[in-house]
Amino acid sequence: MYGSMSDEELADRAVSDKLACEALILRYTKLIFIKAAVFSASEADRDDLCQEGLMALLRAISSYDASRNTKFSTFAEVCIVNQMRTVRARAAKAPAVCENIDDVSEEVLSEEETPESIYMNKEFFSELRRAVETELSGTERQVFDSVIRGASYRETASMLGITEKSVDNAMQRARRKIRAYLK
Repeated sequence: MYGSMSDEELADRAVSDKLACEALILRYTKLIFIKAAVFSASEADRDDLCQEGLMALLRAISSYDASRNTKFSTFAEVCIVNQMRTVRARAAKAPAVCENIDDVSEEVLSEEETPESIYMNKEFFSELRRAVETELSGTERQVFDSVIRGASYRETASMLGITEKSVDNAMQRARRKIRAYLK
């Protein structure tokens, strides 16, 4: 069912349907890995960028607005690339280089995956989702869910009745735990 749906249809359903969200994640896993390899300086750096790319994809899924007449694939790729650039720029203490959206490669998004790679990606994200649910504390999970849905730290703090610093600390702990799990 989900395999025959367009990215835009899946993004619309993903807000309330975890399987639709998972289907989108599976479609864009290869893109995240490719972009992380392009932006990384080491294997450890690549793992961090994959994590950041996944979080950017989750934010793209939750904030996609079909009424803006933009393809989801373009929106998601720009979100992922911008996040990776931001991370690299922070790490290098230098401004990020802007990429022209016209240079985005459509072939990366259209390559067919093998049944084996689809299965492996599905297993990986199922395990990652279980790890997030079991490894993170209640507050960390609430903060993580809120932030990946696109809420700012201020909005998250207000919604949960905690300080922005507490939100930042919870996100840092969540990232560390997810990064440790990925290693």
